[in-house]
Amino acid sequence: MLPQLKFLNGSNMKKIIIFLSFILCVFFVIFFVCLLLPSKVTVAKSVEINASSIEVRNQIEDFSQWKNWYPAFKEKDSTGVQQPVSKNNLNSVTFTDTKGNKITLVLADTTQTEIKINLVSSSSVKVDYQFILKPKSDHETELIWNVNTYLGWSPWKRIEGIFLDKFSGPQYEGALKDLKDAAEH
Repeated sequence: MLPQLKFLNGSNMKKIIIFLSFILCVFFVIFFVCLLLPSKVTVAKSVEINASSIEVRNQIEDFSQWKNWYPAFKEKDSTGVQQPVSKNNLNSVTFTDTKGNKITLVLADTTQTEIKINLVSSSSVKVDYQFILKPKSDHETELIWNVNTYLGWSPWKRIEGIFLDKFSGPQYEGALKDLKDAAEH
């Protein structure tokens, strides 16, 4: 015969069932609300640069110039390897950061006013960069940097997406300030 547990009488059992039902309902409500959040988040930053759009374009399309302004390339222990040009690859570089993570930047498409770069990593989150160049005069360019992050179906990633600009926005602004300085000199 099994010993009776005194706290599991009928009244307490009902309270436990009600409590677990409440927790389960809250979980499902949060889960379904998260599914209504967007799966793609864009962080947009811009800067006015006192340089021609050609000089700004060179800083972006030539990955060897990214050491002047892109935070991961500025780290002392990061290393980069230029990849050969191929049919689907106008230019690319693979670098290893200080934590040993490999990230590849691929120049996917370029026009006179737009540059698209895909970021390939082991992360489940897909990211691409879109640089829009708006020449204002011979020596002034407005640069808009859209960082498109594709979060997928995971509700937890979508919740993170709400705060993406707060966490990474200052880094992008700092990178644009450094890009501005590099293009103007």
